[in-house]
Amino acid sequence: MNNKTVAIIVSAVAACIVCIVAVLTVKMNADDSPAIDIQPGTYEEYQSMPDYTFPVYNDFTFGENETSETATGIVQPSVIPSVSVSAETSAAPDLPGVTGQETTTLAETVTQLATVINQEFSQIFKMPKAPKYIPPDSDIDFDTASIASYKYDPDGNYYYTDDKNAWQSNFGFNEGYDSMAPVTMMFYDTVRTKFVYDNKEWLIQIWKGQYGYAFVGGEVGVYTRKVGSGGTHFNCAKKEDWLKMEMCFMWDEYQTGEYKPVFNRPYADYWWCTGFVVGFDGGENRKQFRLVTHITFKDTEMANAFCEAFEANGFTRVSSLDSNDLDCFVQSGADVGFVWQNIDQ
Repeated sequence: MNNKTVAIIVSAVAACIVCIVAVLTVKMNADDSPAIDIQPGTYEEYQSMPDYTFPVYNDFTFGENETSETATGIVQPSVIPSVSVSAETSAAPDLPGVTGQETTTLAETVTQLATVINQEFSQIFKMPKAPKYIPPDSDIDFDTASIASYKYDPDGNYYYTDDKNAWQSNFGFNEGYDSMAPVTMMFYDTVRTKFVYDNKEWLIQIWKGQYGYAFVGGEVGVYTRKVGSGGTHFNCAKKEDWLKMEMCFMWDEYQTGEYKPVFNRPYADYWWCTGFVVGFDGGENRKQFRLVTHITFKDTEMANAFCEAFEANGFTRVSSLDSNDLDCFVQSGADVGFVWQNIDQ
């Protein structure tokens, strides 16, 4: 046997040993680090898992070993593996335990992570839930039935504006509209929160009260305009400026001091989140209505700008919030929740 043959045999044996060691190492690591199945409502299960670093979701700065100390001083729990995303690609990073990742975009990945990452916010803010309404049998197709962009939700037993196709989106909003509201038999409280972000002036306006003789309810509107614009007129937010939000309307209908959740608007993208139910208060006691709202801003910087202006409007920042903390708000990163009842401009 010549030297060349011996060298080939030795190289082959060495390669086999390296492969065996590599396979055993992967298996051992897999056994030590179970795959994480990202599912809503399983936050507590992550507490017992290995000490991973939490990525910064609200500011979209995913990277190795980053924490969200910039999110209003709150460090997120270390329970989710850090995710690295290349700026040159829109493909989503691989997430352990998440299937179908090959065709998932970055935006969809962020949505998948949102439920888990926003658990920090869910620990300091509780959204009231209205009792489930069981609608009577009906042949009406409520998805297509609408009058002047208003629709009825048979599952929640409330009416709302289809803001994605609303004719009102062409007219914006200004304080003159509020001044003329009593002429149309609308009597409501309102708060206007104005701030500057991303070279735009923003207006987040909220309303609650009597809408005509037949309805009571509440609204949250998002409006923008160029910095330095005069007057009070704002344009309805364009699609790229819609914000995710959810809302609960509460009502002390019998003036007993017991505020009950009447309906919930689901967490989704809105420029105008509304809800109305059949009712009448005579336009005199709008403090019987309470609006509980959660808004996810584009990032922490935008949320900070809103909160500063919101606090100047008389709302109180607290560390945790439920529906009995009146005219107060909480913030965690880009998420802000508030309870509004008594303040009126």
